[in-house]
Amino acid sequence: MEHDLDASGGMLAHAAHAMWTLPRDLGDLPGELRSRAEMLLGSQQRTIDALEQRMLLTGRHLAALDSIPARVSPSGSAAYLDVTG
Repeated sequence: MEHDLDASGGMLAHAAHAMWTLPRDLGDLPGELRSRAEMLLGSQQRTIDALEQRMLLTGRHLAALDSIPARVSPSGSAAYLDVTG
């Protein structure tokens, strides 16, 4: 899981969308693995947060693009969008 999480940034475009279910017969987490499990959980949460932020930003970009009229000017010249003013 740790290796997959580290590589997730480059694998997002190729990731399989399969559902994973927690096995029910694992028993208690051994005490010596607790800190490692907490670190992994924190890393997963940071990755989730980053993906959610990127999804929001992508949504804003798409909304901005949708606001641009999809027509060609009569002169056939290029049209530019002023994003700073």
